[in-house]
Amino acid sequence: MDDDHGPVVAAYTWEEAFEDGILREIPPVAASAAGIEMPLTITAAARREFVAGNDGGEDSRLQAVLSAVARAVEQGPADEVCFVVPAGELPSGQAPTGADRLIAITELDDEADPILTLMLPHEM
Repeated sequence: MDDDHGPVVAAYTWEEAFEDGILREIPPVAASAAGIEMPLTITAAARREFVAGNDGGEDSRLQAVLSAVARAVEQGPADEVCFVVPAGELPSGQAPTGADRLIAITELDDEADPILTLMLPHEM
């Protein structure tokens, strides 16, 4: 497979990222409840930082994260593909580790369909 820069030497697919646990799918019903209608994923690190916990509150933290992302998307320019959500607007499932924001970026998946991925800044 070639692109404008020459042959592709290595590729890492979305499917492989799901299999490896790097990415997790966010259930469409949860995304839709927050007003996000496109497929949505979250990196394992972002999930640990802002959603995970052992107190039974993961669903409510996920909804808070998705609501904050939906607000950022609504407030951003229509042609923007990357949105920043300040950590102060997000719940924390664990002791803070220093993440100061969440990035929401629109990309194309393995089938070239748009997908919104939530990640920490250093994962971009």
